[in-house]
Amino acid sequence: MKFLLFVFLTITTLNLNGQSSGEIVYEETMDLHRRMTGDREQFKEFVPQFRSSKMVLLFDDHEALYRAEEGDDEEVDAEHEGGRMRMRFMRAAAGTVWLNYVDGLRVEERDFMDKKFLIRGEPESYPWKLSGESMQVGQYLCQKATFEDSNRQVVAWFTPMVPVPLGPGEFGKLPGLILHIDINDGERTITAQEINLKEIDSGLIVEPKKGKEVTQEEFHEIVREKMKEMREENGGRGFRMIRHD
Repeated sequence: MKFLLFVFLTITTLNLNGQSSGEIVYEETMDLHRRMTGDREQFKEFVPQFRSSKMVLLFDDHEALYRAEEGDDEEVDAEHEGGRMRMRFMRAAAGTVWLNYVDGLRVEERDFMDKKFLIRGEPESYPWKLSGESMQVGQYLCQKATFEDSNRQVVAWFTPMVPVPLGPGEFGKLPGLILHIDINDGERTITAQEINLKEIDSGLIVEPKKGKEVTQEEFHEIVREKMKEMREENGGRGFRMIRHD
């Protein structure tokens, strides 16, 4: 899943110059096989390599809302010699993220195991490094930024032509809208499919209110404990297999 996938971006841009509101449709693609290591490798032949989903970013001159059309877990149907098998990957669903990017406020609503959580804090800050590389994509001149931490290498392409410090999900705080994210050389990519710069009804950008309030670390601990429990129940695997003959 290289950056070449980025070239099919469809641009439906209105009022490009000076526009500080709009709707961006992203496609997120996950390489499931890259995450199936160790004992899980034996199941690769039963599982599609890539899973894709759509997300939408709405923003105006001070707020943004990022919605991901995700479920609490992922079910993948696959054929094998013994019949039909469904593999359920247990994970925390991508949630709804609200930002006041002027005042530096962030609220994320997450669903996990049929429960809702609210995570409050500040927008994520990453040590972005600007490489000086650039690329023209449609009407947009994009620049490259990168950062690396203990388990991720992240490449972002952003355009100063849309001067908002936003992007998909947790990614932002660059001097322009992020149009493409590549994590670990294709393990996960997030690509803008449609860019529609237009006036946005402020009533569509609403701070989430429902759920148990937790810190980011408290939420991660809840997920870790549940995943540990699921692995113990399923013989060390982080997913559940349900066979349909």
